[in-house]
Parts: sequence; structure tokens; C-alpha cells
Amino acid sequence: MSITPVAATTTGLTATQVQQNRQIDLVDQQRLDDQRSQDRLQEQRLQDQRLEEQRRVDDQQALRQDLVRQDQRRTDDLQQYRDEQYRLEQQRLQDDRRLEDQQRIQDQLRLEDQLRQRAEDARLQFERAADAAQRLNPTNGMFSGRVDVYL
Repeated sequence: MSITPVAATTTGLTATQVQQNRQIDLVDQQRLDDQRSQDRLQEQRLQDQRLEEQRRVDDQQALRQDLVRQDQRRTDDLQQYRDEQYRLEQQRLQDDRRLEDQQRIQDQLRLEDQLRQRAEDARLQFERAADAAQRLNPTNGMFSGRVDVYL
């Protein structure tokens, strides 16, 4: 009994046809392998594109965040500058008020000195006038007892 290939007996194919089928199968296998390879390359390209797009999005987001931080810093710096200017203006106003108060106090002290001097001068004049009046009008204590009457 001889052994015959199963494929040959069931389908009635000749060795040449089997060989051709094998070649066709090999070509189909090669095509499938090439297609898989191309699919892998295509998938790799898509993955690379996605990564590049994600990098671009990340870079844009980082740039936006930097711009926001810079804007915030500028805003903070401007607010700090305004606060400092306001503080300096308030300090100048306070210094001006203090100088005005000191000037007013000096003026009041000068006026008080003038009034004190005038009061002293008036008191001295009053005393002189009282002394002069006393000399002109003798009082009872100075009466000698003699009255001269002229007619």
C-alpha cells in the first residue's frame, strides 16, 4: 500500500497545482506580511503624529501658562507700584499737615508772646500812671495839716 497525500486524493489536484497553490499561498502570505508591516508603519506614523500633536498642545499650554504668569507678575508689580505711590502720597500729605501744624503752633506761640508782652507793657503803663496819679493827688497819709486857701 502506498501513501498518497490527502490533499491530492480528496481534491484531485496534481502536484503542479499543489505547487502553484503553495506559491499562491506564499505570495498571499508575503502580501499579508507586507500589509502587516505597512499597517505597523502606518500605526507608528499615527502614534508619532499623536505624540507630536500632544507635544504641540503641551507647548501651547505651557506658553499660555507662562503668559498668564507674566501678566500676573505685571499686574502684581503695577499694583505694588500703585500701592507704593499711594503710600508715598499719604506720607507727603502727612508731612505737609505736620509742617502746617508746626507753623500754626509757632504762629500761636509768637502771638501768645506778643500778647504777653503787650499785657506786660500795659501793666507797666498802668503802674506808671497810678504812680503819677498818686504823686499828683496826695492821699490822706500825705496830708500835712495845713490848708492854704486862696481867694
